[in-house]
Amino acid sequence: MAIIVAVCGLLGLIALVFAALLLAHQVPLSAGASLLGGGLEQLGPFAFLLYGAILGLLGLALWRRWKASRRAAIGLAAAGILLAMPAISSAFGDERLYATIREAIQIMVRVWVVYYLSQEPVKEWFAGSASAVP
Repeated sequence: MAIIVAVCGLLGLIALVFAALLLAHQVPLSAGASLLGGGLEQLGPFAFLLYGAILGLLGLALWRRWKASRRAAIGLAAAGILLAMPAISSAFGDERLYATIREAIQIMVRVWVVYYLSQEPVKEWFAGSASAVP
């Protein structure tokens, strides 16, 4: 569980720093393409602020064992898997090795998050009936 919380916090922090750099006109929008994916970086700094805030809140919610946070994390991971499908298909079709590997790793991590958070001991931990972190 700590790994998922740490990744949420780290990615949230990176997104917020990137939004600040965008607002200061220090980096181009295209530099954040690998962070958001799906062309969402074209929405500007607001997309990075929103992404960072959502991930930060999700990490906090998971850490504090809020009951709805497990389902929210599963939903966000599943949505991430669906949003990565066009990108990996395009990268594979265009024979872009780096992009294919990057998208494949993102999909594998998200599948692992869905799998882990769907396990019965984790469900019990969020329900409050288990004392130790699974």
